[in-house]
Amino acid sequence: MSRPCLEIVTYTVTQADEADARREGARALACGLPGFAGWLALSGVHDGSERADLVAWTSTDSADHAAKTVGQSEAYAPFRASIKQMGTMNHYALPAGGLALMQPGDGVEIGLFRLREGVTQDALRTAHTAMIANHLSRQPGWRGQRLVSLNDGTWADLAFAETPAAAERICASWAGQADCEAFLAMIEPVSMNFGTVN
Repeated sequence: MSRPCLEIVTYTVTQADEADARREGARALACGLPGFAGWLALSGVHDGSERADLVAWTSTDSADHAAKTVGQSEAYAPFRASIKQMGTMNHYALPAGGLALMQPGDGVEIGLFRLREGVTQDALRTAHTAMIANHLSRQPGWRGQRLVSLNDGTWADLAFAETPAAAERICASWAGQADCEAFLAMIEPVSMNFGTVN
C-alpha cells in the first residue's frame, strides 16, 4: 500500500452559497470512498469566489481512484457544475503520523503512559514512527496519529480513525505485532480511552 497523501485542489465558483452546498454534498459522498481520511473546505478571504479543498487519503492509490470517481461519476455532477474554473490539483506526501482532518463521528483513542526507566524520548519517538509506518497506517480506517508529551511527565498517544469501532479494532491489532510490541516495551500504561469527534 502506498503512503498517506494530501490532495490540494484550488478552483473558483460563480454562486458562492449554492457552490458551498454542493461542495458539502460532495464531501458527504466522499466520506464513503475507500481511503478517505478527511476534507477541509476553505474559502478565499479577499475573493469570495475562491475555494481550496484539502482532502486526506490513506494512500495515493485511494486518492487517484477518488479523483477519477469525482471527475466522472454522475453523483458528483452538481459539484462539478458549481465550479467556474479549475486551478490546480496535486497530491503531497504526508509525514509518518498522517494528517487527521477530523470529521464528526470519527473515532479517537487516547492512551496515556509513562516512559520506562532508561528509555529516552528519542528512542520512544523512533519506535512510535516505526509502529505507524509499518503497521498502524496500513490498517483500514486509520486516519492519523500523534505523540504528545504532557507537562506532568506523562505522554499521550492520540490515534484517529474513521469510526469509534475502527479505533478499537486498530488498537486491538497491536497484539503480537513486532513494531507495536517494541513500542509497548518502552512504556508503562496509565490509561486508555476511546471516544467520538463531535
